[in-house]
Amino acid sequence: MEKASDWKTSDPKRPILSPLLSTECSARCRICRFITTRINKERHSELDVSAVKRSISAHRGKTVNFWIGEPTESKFLPELIAFAAQRGFITIIGTNGMKLSDAAYLRLLKAAGLRYTYMSFDGFDESIYERIRGGKYQYRLKLRALENLKSENMKTGIKAVLVRGLNENQVEVLLKYALKENFITEVSFQSLSLGGAEEGEGFDRNSLLSVEEIKTLINDSLKFSDDYFKLWDSMKINLASVLARIPLIRISPFELDAIYLLRKPQGFVPLLDASVLCGMISSLKRGGIRGIFNACVCFFKALGWFIIKEMVCKRRLPEMTDSMVRIKIRVVTGVIFFSRQGRLIRNNVLVK
Repeated sequence: MEKASDWKTSDPKRPILSPLLSTECSARCRICRFITTRINKERHSELDVSAVKRSISAHRGKTVNFWIGEPTESKFLPELIAFAAQRGFITIIGTNGMKLSDAAYLRLLKAAGLRYTYMSFDGFDESIYERIRGGKYQYRLKLRALENLKSENMKTGIKAVLVRGLNENQVEVLLKYALKENFITEVSFQSLSLGGAEEGEGFDRNSLLSVEEIKTLINDSLKFSDDYFKLWDSMKINLASVLARIPLIRISPFELDAIYLLRKPQGFVPLLDASVLCGMISSLKRGGIRGIFNACVCFFKALGWFIIKEMVCKRRLPEMTDSMVRIKIRVVTGVIFFSRQGRLIRNNVLVK
């Protein structure tokens, strides 16, 4: 995940530009760290729209993501989406979804050039929103927002916060919803994290779920083997490690703990099954051009039809297809990057 950028200090070299438009949010979620900001009455200076546009114009990546705070609270959001879209950027918002319950507002953003939406949604039970969000009324607004997003065929990722004893049972429910609704292209789960307003709401360390516990909930729901996440992680690490040794190739930071699935009538099936992943890992561990070539052969044997159909013929990015869904575990820390020697570094700790 890219760090949010102030419009005065944004770095055009980042692959994803994330301008901070507002520190305000009407949701008043009980677990949100922005509550502390409001209590301390800290306010960002008045948004300099011209400066944001200069940052967008200077951006060398492909994506502009409005997600910190609540971007729909800014009256300038449609204008800035249009500005970015007209310059060929993929435009994304990360939102609580409440304002998207207004179908006319969503159509305004779509007409401006919005391509993708990430929306917080913690399950199909209104009591969840009473406990960790701003009240049961949010559930009704979010349901309406999802219906509007579906009607506009706006590709959407769902972000769910999991709390032990509250909504672990929603993992399977949310995955079944994503299977049924092809406008959903990602479902991400993260544990409640402490350090903000959460502790004042009666949550403590016993409310947290580990990454491994979340993986177990996902694997149990999908009927996948326990090591499927590990195979994907190993493949990505070995691929990046090989590429990092090649001159002039820069490996951007990436996140682990994500798997990719295809919708089928019988349910979700892996985009790459375990045998293909094992074959790719074995080839990449050999290193060199030959290792990459053999891994590519494994990959294209398994996915050649998908690439031709979705990405070549329909000219769609993977996250914009109707058939693929990414399942991800969001971790606040744990950004992955590599040294020039291709050695894995995570959280500034070298993994030998």
